[in-house]
Amino acid sequence: MHLQGRAGMAAVGAICAIIALGAISYARARANAPIKSAAQGAIVTEHASGTFDVKLAPVGEADKGDGSTLGTYSLDKQYHGDLEASAKGTMLTAGTEVKGSAGYVAIERVTGALKGHKGSFVLQHNGTLTRGTPQQNIVVVPDSGTGQLTGLTGKLTVIIESGSHSYEFDYSLPPSQ
Repeated sequence: MHLQGRAGMAAVGAICAIIALGAISYARARANAPIKSAAQGAIVTEHASGTFDVKLAPVGEADKGDGSTLGTYSLDKQYHGDLEASAKGTMLTAGTEVKGSAGYVAIERVTGALKGHKGSFVLQHNGTLTRGTPQQNIVVVPDSGTGQLTGLTGKLTVIIESGSHSYEFDYSLPPSQ
């Protein structure tokens, strides 16, 4: 991955820290999340997990302004495990002069199979790092599911440990899926 100078590297590094540390809040939330029973006629929350490979490539030059650096990157991902899919997307980053503070947003279209259900859906990312404190939110865009993934809802968490990327995905599909 070629980055747009030192400021770009710092912004992407901060974003990776957001993602890695976001896994802590995910684990706490998952431990307390209720799962509805199919016998109750409710949509059942399912869980998927696995690994993924990602390639980031800068799009244009970084915009270096007063106190912040803005960057644009293309995303190219391959998901493995319960989600066997490829994804393409765009990420916007903002790095600041304050160490440990940054933000990013991204949109990616995921195409493949989720536990055998074929189709596509869109993920919307929003992450911040405030002086080292991360917050991550990656959700399925409402009504973006196609094929056997029509009606998909859910929240995905990205985990980065020792340079490896993995995901945890809590999702629901309508009962007919």
